[in-house]
Amino acid sequence: MKKIFSIRSNIKILIAAAIIIMMAITGLNISSCNTRERIIKIGNQAVLSGEHKAFGEEQLVSLELAISKISPVIIGGFEYNIELITRDDEGNPEKAFLIAQELVDQGVSMVIGSTFDGTTRVSIPVYEEYNVPLISPFSQKTETAKEGDNFFRVIINNKQKIENIADFIIEQLQPGKLILIDNRKEYPVEIADHLQKVLADKEQEILKRYSTETNKEDLVVLAENLLIDEPDYIFCAAEYDEIALLMEETRNMGIDAVFITETMGMSEDIFKITENSITEGLIAIIAEPPSTAMYTTDQSAIDFWHSYNDMLEVLKEDMELSIDGPGQYAPYAYDAILLAIDSMKKSNSILPQDFMEELRATSYEGITGHIEFDSNGDRVNPLSTVFTIRDGAWVRYN
Repeated sequence: MKKIFSIRSNIKILIAAAIIIMMAITGLNISSCNTRERIIKIGNQAVLSGEHKAFGEEQLVSLELAISKISPVIIGGFEYNIELITRDDEGNPEKAFLIAQELVDQGVSMVIGSTFDGTTRVSIPVYEEYNVPLISPFSQKTETAKEGDNFFRVIINNKQKIENIADFIIEQLQPGKLILIDNRKEYPVEIADHLQKVLADKEQEILKRYSTETNKEDLVVLAENLLIDEPDYIFCAAEYDEIALLMEETRNMGIDAVFITETMGMSEDIFKITENSITEGLIAIIAEPPSTAMYTTDQSAIDFWHSYNDMLEVLKEDMELSIDGPGQYAPYAYDAILLAIDSMKKSNSILPQDFMEELRATSYEGITGHIEFDSNGDRVNPLSTVFTIRDGAWVRYN
């Protein structure tokens, strides 16, 4: 009996010990789960090598800055750190396709990029297959939005850019005799073609359309034709130096029509080409919102520039960067990541299938102004800023 009792006692002791060990192991596992780092992976796809690497660097600094300000973030009651996974697609569509697949394999919740329309367009279907949203701070070709329902852009597209120019001409200038001119190069011809169509759709009459080289002889001939036409306004799709020389020829012939241009025609260097009196009154309609365009007084934008430069100096300690400060696209990249995180917060989830609808319904106040998306993922009513030359300097148009 004593022996049987002893055996039973030993079995009880072993069972108790086993339970204690199991509880200890379970406790360790629970503790491990509770302390395990939760991460939101965000893809950063851009060109980071070659002659255009400054664009990718610009985006990289903006994303790092945004993450530094908001990470860790609370979503669905849990704390998440944000991890940026950066890949260089070299501005090459074939490489961009492979990079997109790689970022999907890395488990990213969303991607910011790519730098060019070509690399963006081949990447969209890859991400769409896995329901990963792609938010672009760069892509401006209107047709890019047709590549997938997972595409969003925070920057104005080319069609919207032209519509803003047309609306300003019609509503603010109300021209009687309007002439369009381009310099026969691909982009200016495209701008003039689209503007001509939009103006016609809005029933704004165009007196004539000229497409010409900008050498001295051709500019003289063009100025002679303009003298006969007697226009009130001239929209010129050309570089700033070409516009300055054309204005010089027309002013010398006594033509006082108001010249209008867009982004490529606006430069401080225009004052080096000819006398200030020649370019006086030139109007430039720039595809940038008032909050971030030149001479802004928007405090959030000003604070962004300062923070950006501080972050740039920090990053330069560990990597080689060619840029010296924020460029035109920097605030768009910054807004892109912040509005995406905002969508995650609203949906209480970091899973694309959960926060994608919130992203589509975005109503966000960013550095670049109010952001909403239409059914194509394009920004709703993006703003442009108008400048004019007054007393030998660019100023905001009133």
